[in-house]
Amino acid sequence: MRHGWLTIAVLFLLVAGLGGWVWWLQRQPQEARKPALADIDPKTVRHITVRHDATRIVFERSDGGWRMRQPYEARADSYRIEQVLALPKTESQASYQVSGDELRKFGLEPPRAEVVLEKTPFRFGNQNPIDFRRYVQTADGRVHLIEDTLFHLLTSPPTDWIDTRLLPEDELQELALPGWHLSRTEKGGWRAEPELAPERLQRWVDAWRLARAIQIGPFEGPVPTGKPEIRIRVDGREIRFLVLQREPELILLRPERKLRYHFYGQSGRRLLQPPQAAGD
Repeated sequence: MRHGWLTIAVLFLLVAGLGGWVWWLQRQPQEARKPALADIDPKTVRHITVRHDATRIVFERSDGGWRMRQPYEARADSYRIEQVLALPKTESQASYQVSGDELRKFGLEPPRAEVVLEKTPFRFGNQNPIDFRRYVQTADGRVHLIEDTLFHLLTSPPTDWIDTRLLPEDELQELALPGWHLSRTEKGGWRAEPELAPERLQRWVDAWRLARAIQIGPFEGPVPTGKPEIRIRVDGREIRFLVLQREPELILLRPERKLRYHFYGQSGRRLLQPPQAAGD
């Protein structure tokens, strides 16, 4: 019995000690939150411009999401856009009032990269060699040190900012492929010419609907003639591709946008030929 009381007493002391420790922690002064770069609500931003070297990339928000307007006309990669929109809320680790020739020391005259949200600029300079943070000048002229998480995105080529999805998320209605024609029926199903088993046909349609390029690149020079053509009807409008190459990777050209979409290995082959039947 005496042993039981000792156990209870020890447990009581442990609980009391833990409670006191929690109370002490709560009374400690909390570290002040570091100020953000700017007071901008991302929801109000409808235009973004990114500049580095001689490159200028322009984005615009529409009802269907963000689109690149320059140098290409295409859907923008939503992840990259979200990273840019988070820039104003980035914490300033330190800030300085800098002007004149001093800006050159920070790589800000001229800047190494620039982001403009509506009309508010953020100018990116050099990396601090001590803590590897990045110098950024805000619209009020102050220079801030921030964690260097965005600069490598800003200096990437324009094609890296394009959504890798081959087709928009609108309703897919028709696929005219080399040697095949797939179309929706009145009941919402699919038919193929030549005929194809329903389960294989649906898997083929899904492959197109979900297709994502491994890489997107620019196409220079005149659009080639005599290449196999793909015509796709999506939500009442037609999208056209040319088959530039089948092996070892599939390369599709969107001629009016001068963009190449690359698909490696099996992911490319499944777009141009019906999937195997179950059990094959």
